[in-house]
Amino acid sequence: MNETLGPEAEAFLQQQPNLILGTIRRDGSPQASPVWFLWVARTFLVSTIDSTAKWHNLQKDRRCSACIDDPGTGRMIVASGEADLHGDDVEARTRAIVEKYYPGDPLASDAHMRRIFGSDAARRVLIEMVPDRLIGRGLDE
Repeated sequence: MNETLGPEAEAFLQQQPNLILGTIRRDGSPQASPVWFLWVARTFLVSTIDSTAKWHNLQKDRRCSACIDDPGTGRMIVASGEADLHGDDVEARTRAIVEKYYPGDPLASDAHMRRIFGSDAARRVLIEMVPDRLIGRGLDE
């Protein structure tokens, strides 16, 4: 797959439910975390809380990888790059991620947003990664 995604690969990234985010621990070993994500404007968006290992790892070393696969078909995309970390004004982009998982159900999206942004909730942050490299299998070949 080349660095520009074709329509099949773009659709694949819109439809897949999970991304495995790879980060680097302080000791240099890998950390893999399954996360909800949104692919928009050639960027992976992931909303998390600031107490997670992935967030702490990325604060020390912004290099990361993403693996999105469909085990049923063997199709997959692996990406790597550096993350940009955002701690402010993340609610609107988090809502866009949440709405991917509750399509056509604004009540469920609203309930989920209340849970993750409620007064007792941990501080929400956003990981944004524009891949430097994309490798795919079974897509737009």
